[in-house]
Amino acid sequence: MGRFRSLGLLLVVTFAAACQILPSDLAKELLPARATTSYRVAESAFNQLIERHVDKPDSKLLVTGALDAVDEQLKKEGATPAYDRPALTGTAQVDLARFAETIDLLAEKYPKLDPEVEKAGLDRPRFLERVATDGMAKSLKECHTYFLTPDRAKTFNRPPEEYSGIGAQISPTRPNEQLPEIAAIFPNTPAERSGLRAGDRIKSVDGGSVSGFTAEEVATRIRGPEGTTVNIIVVRAGTEHAFSIIRAKLTPPRVISRDLESGTIGYLRVTAFNGDVTRQTSDAVRSLLATGVRGFVLDLRDNPGGDLSAAQDIGSIFTKGALVQQTGRDGQQRDLRTNDRWFWSSPKPLVVLVNERSASGSEIVAAGVRANGSGIVVGTKTAGCVGIGQPRELPDGSMLLITIAKMQDSKTGEELNGEGRGVRPDVATGTDVDQQLTDAVAALRQRL
Repeated sequence: MGRFRSLGLLLVVTFAAACQILPSDLAKELLPARATTSYRVAESAFNQLIERHVDKPDSKLLVTGALDAVDEQLKKEGATPAYDRPALTGTAQVDLARFAETIDLLAEKYPKLDPEVEKAGLDRPRFLERVATDGMAKSLKECHTYFLTPDRAKTFNRPPEEYSGIGAQISPTRPNEQLPEIAAIFPNTPAERSGLRAGDRIKSVDGGSVSGFTAEEVATRIRGPEGTTVNIIVVRAGTEHAFSIIRAKLTPPRVISRDLESGTIGYLRVTAFNGDVTRQTSDAVRSLLATGVRGFVLDLRDNPGGDLSAAQDIGSIFTKGALVQQTGRDGQQRDLRTNDRWFWSSPKPLVVLVNERSASGSEIVAAGVRANGSGIVVGTKTAGCVGIGQPRELPDGSMLLITIAKMQDSKTGEELNGEGRGVRPDVATGTDVDQQLTDAVAALRQRL
């Protein structure tokens, strides 16, 4: 993760979650110096979640989540887990020791190992350890705390300028959601030509179920060499649809701009906050202003986030002041403020267009624009997936993302992160994509 603040990553199929980053060398330095069990990865994750997570989880929650995940894995393998769960005390080191004893028991009692896992060099205890570590992270039930295997950690927050995929964007999976959802289909891509749609929920990829997978896990399954075929089954309005799609080399679009209403309105769609998106957005604003536009629609629909610095800077193009508030584990509130470097001295009337798949950085920008009186928000309630996280390198090269702060609206103080939360629009619309844009233009026209 190259920048200290980040909202996540752009993958072959895009995924993001809000984060604020410590330097990687410091992240390594702060790892526990010595393990007390043979499960160094799970132990490190366990200790860091207890010591750093904003919600101050206890050992009972984490060990229960870990063993629940292992049970689910055993069931997927066709086993019926039958063993006595350890009695948990709430004392971290006692519960950790009992967790380790239980994994030892399960690895011996249920030795089955997928050949593909074996090829990766994992023995049964190490495989169950990874499953358990993932379960610990998921036990927090929020979208900024998650576990990445070593392979996934290597590409974390390193969006390729060009990739081989299908051109679809996947929403971050919310707690208790089973089927990952397609957030957006990029124009002129294999995904668009195949007939995939935003809102489709992915059931399987190449015959393998992706139920309960994270967006990034689905992306890993979908990507592959140019010219090869990926078979995807989606659920749309309760009906399954099968697609065979040939992968292609693609460059993910970040900013799409044009004028509307005979040149009176500038339209900017920002698909993710990665790379040089701030410069691209600023250049697009400059070009549209040169044509004489009198106001802007900033379309952040289906934008899952990306780099927090980029989201902060793009918000700074349109407004000045505190975008959101951040509350850490210590209960202290701090403002996330705009960067004056990017602010346009003669701002125009602005509408920010959002939907239920606008997450993380998109929610920060929308909330900040409204809080500072620089524009209004049109669309549907956003994802409610905003927080500040920290990536922590684990002993085997895997990574744990830990939520260390949550975000609130800087004007109202309302919590933005969580089920049923998010940015509520000033002008609510239906879900029809074209009508949403029509409504946004109509709302902006009233402000010109």
